[in-house]
Amino acid sequence: MDLVSMVAGANPILPTSWELTALLLGGALIALVGVAVISLSRDRYYTPVQRLLWLLVILAAPVLGPILWLAVGRRHTLEQEVRGHDG
Repeated sequence: MDLVSMVAGANPILPTSWELTALLLGGALIALVGVAVISLSRDRYYTPVQRLLWLLVILAAPVLGPILWLAVGRRHTLEQEVRGHDG
């Protein structure tokens, strides 16, 4: 056994803390994109072209796109629903 393998960790099968962090962040990113795409697919106030544009934004910018959809795109939808029920 050489010095590098002894310093690297006791068990090479178990991931290190940075690998676990990367795994958790990747999973969170996939979940965020999934929630945004499902939310977009259930939206009925946008035209198909608008939905396609939002989908491109969500997929082209995997972190910022879903956040924009959930913060801005859905707000428009929720405002439409509130106006529809009030009026």
